Amino acid sequence: MIHFKEFLNIDPGQAEEAHEPSQRASSSVLNPHIQSEINSLLYRELNEFPVPNAQAGIQKIRKTLHRFGLDMPALYDLDPEGDEITFDLNQYDNPDVMIYLYVLYAITDAGYYDFYAQVGDEETIDNLVSEEDNEE
Repeated sequence: MIHFKEFLNIDPGQAEEAHEPSQRASSSVLNPHIQSEINSLLYRELNEFPVPNAQAGIQKIRKTLHRFGLDMPALYDLDPEGDEITFDLNQYDNPDVMIYLYVLYAITDAGYYDFYAQVGDEETIDNLVSEEDNEE
């Protein structure tokens, strides 16, 4: 009789090695390739169709993040004129896997919303916030 583990032929530590952030195959959000993929999907999702209201934009961001085991806190008091927000996010509620989310949105003259969202490490997000402060 063949046991399931023998059928899979898994070496000890094989799964752990595949999730190291330094490896290209890693699914950790600490992997720069995964961050790049998230940012690409965020851009596409937020620019594919006009965003009718602030809550719809946040839902598009949340939908994209869920694909990578990330969730952002619920936002109930969104400023209808626009805002700049940053979040600390954990992948799969693991406190050891921290990534940051930057969100900037504003209403346009046409009545739709322009959204920009990006994930990155703390330094990347600090630079984005600094750029916005310098532009004001």
